[in-house]
Amino acid sequence: MLSKQYKLVSEPDESEPFSFEGPEIVSSTGCSIDWNKGKNVTVKVVKKRQKHKNKGTLRTVSKELPDDSFFNFFDPPQVPEDDEEMDEDMEALLATDIEIGHLLRERVVPRAVLFFTGEASDDEYDEDDEDGSDNDGYGLDGASDENDTDYDPEKDPAAKETPQECNQQ
Repeated sequence: MLSKQYKLVSEPDESEPFSFEGPEIVSSTGCSIDWNKGKNVTVKVVKKRQKHKNKGTLRTVSKELPDDSFFNFFDPPQVPEDDEEMDEDMEALLATDIEIGHLLRERVVPRAVLFFTGEASDDEYDEDDEDGSDNDGYGLDGASDENDTDYDPEKDPAAKETPQECNQQ
């Protein structure tokens, strides 16, 4: 089972009580993943062939380079324990880590079974689409396309179709 814990400080600092802005996440710890040999998706193995300078023999050198993966989330960045100032890159990395954790907790975990069974789709819960429709922006929203400066009739799938005749009997 994969797990990750966040350490939360919810009390004001005694030396500066008026600077308290609410609970704050100060660090996180993840679990370690025991990968089978050769199956670690968080590293990429690069093999290089090198020629020895004097002898001329060939040898193969393997290097493990970090690779982007979902599982990197469970190996969080380490926060310095002392009151040392963090650089901007580390702060941005921690903020991203916290944001991803919050997103997983609020949106993915409550619907995990629905995603697994295929009952929920990514588009169904996409909150960027404000009106809840799945339109592609070309003529499907009922608005007039004649006044739209970005309207391209070549890209409009509805404009390419010829309307069927209505034969009443």
